[in-house]
Amino acid sequence: MPETTADRARKPVTLIHHAANNGHTAPPGSLAALEQCLKAGAAVVEIDLIPLSDGSFALLHEQDLAVETDGTGKAPQMRREQVSDLRYRLNGTITDERVGFLEGAVELLAAYPKTQRLQLDLKPFTPLSGPLLTHFLALIEPVKSRIQVTSVGDWAVRALAAADPALSLGFDPLLYLDQVEDQPRPEGVPPFRVGAYGLLDDHPLSAYQWGSLGDYFAARASALLAQVVPGCDWFIRAAVLKMALEAGFDWIDFLHRQGSTVDAWTIDVKQPDQVELASYLVARGVDVLTTDRPSQLAQQITTATLV
Repeated sequence: MPETTADRARKPVTLIHHAANNGHTAPPGSLAALEQCLKAGAAVVEIDLIPLSDGSFALLHEQDLAVETDGTGKAPQMRREQVSDLRYRLNGTITDERVGFLEGAVELLAAYPKTQRLQLDLKPFTPLSGPLLTHFLALIEPVKSRIQVTSVGDWAVRALAAADPALSLGFDPLLYLDQVEDQPRPEGVPPFRVGAYGLLDDHPLSAYQWGSLGDYFAARASALLAQVVPGCDWFIRAAVLKMALEAGFDWIDFLHRQGSTVDAWTIDVKQPDQVELASYLVARGVDVLTTDRPSQLAQQITTATLV
């Protein structure tokens, strides 16, 4: 018999170290943070990656260098030598930790063969040209079997799949469908419109209420599925997943039937409602939870596997 959502819900859920953050003192996403997670025995770690103008890949999340470092300017417009001496900020304070690069992350992963996977969340701020993709694939080749590349850019996922069909890939529909948050959305980051269903969504399906919220989620999920390669994993904001489930559309089961796993991000263990949300999604069959403190979350969710 085929596996059901209930069967999956009984399986242990993988916990991912978000931005190599696990309660240590190193700047999240830095090589030092990654090494501390690997030394602690982490099996799955996620860090962010931005291509620079010269084809280098810096371990950064934000385009604006001033947000994460003591530098200024836009990271995608910089060359390696303009970034390599910059220091990360931690809680607003400049540290001694220099900005890391993909080569360093690959070397660390190679030094910890028990680590199952390093998730590289590629920020699509730079066109993924043929030479850039070739260079990227060459850099990760020594550890490619333990690398997963994820992105909010469906075009980036398709380009990576075309360049290397064997590469493990993941997609986050954040730029197409998202919840409305209290904090203003970063300037220039879509979706720009709050649709008729109360979600950020620029698609015509959100222009007016033509059906139930469940109908809307089902239609949007089908449209989004067509944008990426079959079988890639999906990374969806946990609160949006819950909205879909409560509206009557089981987005988790929908993706499972397409051969994909589902990651719900990012669980903040310091907020009780977030822990409750994680438990709810585990009961509904989610495969993975991304969190800043996996060890604490594992203690509170009995079906979770600390990795």
